[in-house]
Amino acid sequence: MKINKALKNCLDPAYPCIDFECACVEMHKNREICNMPRGFCGGTGSLEEVELVLVFSEPGDPYKGEKPNDFESAYENTMNSFRNSEGQFHKNVRKILYSCWPSLSSDDKFDQIMRKVWLTESVLCSAQIQGGYVPVGVSRACGCHYLSPQLLLFPNALIVALGSKPKNRLVDIGFCDFFPAGSAAPSGCNKHDAIESRNKIPLELQKHWQGLLHQS
Repeated sequence: MKINKALKNCLDPAYPCIDFECACVEMHKNREICNMPRGFCGGTGSLEEVELVLVFSEPGDPYKGEKPNDFESAYENTMNSFRNSEGQFHKNVRKILYSCWPSLSSDDKFDQIMRKVWLTESVLCSAQIQGGYVPVGVSRACGCHYLSPQLLLFPNALIVALGSKPKNRLVDIGFCDFFPAGSAAPSGCNKHDAIESRNKIPLELQKHWQGLLHQS
């Protein structure tokens, strides 16, 4: 599946990343796997088809043998993970997506949904400790250079921040019009409030697009 060219243009500069030896030098120190921007997929149709953007925190540690060193391999690895992985995070995200478009035919439902969504990370590289602290300077640099240009491509889509990290990072780069929901990643994903907030996303999506229709 091919990504929209405008999205690819936003992320191509991450290979290699211009911040690797600047804002992010401490984050990558002595940990080669941090220098692996990844965690994005979707956007396989036109930009206008994208109705929902899900923003996560940052990628976890890569799978054994995973070495995305260019845009194409990173995108393909993430797409396959969301399509096939039985990990809790990917299952939770698939549950969100499938509940947003329940009427789509089952034969190629995942592929149809990938035209309607863009999934991305607020920081494209792993933290030094999985799920751990990421310096503000790193998240701000990544947000300004990569996340912000992505979001600007979708002025009409509903943006959802899944967790406190992406919520705070979106606000930090000036994006305040989004729906906050609980993280889809363990261990916080299993809390009652997190589950309830994620279950509200389909209704928020419906309300969002009904509002846009009334404005037009």
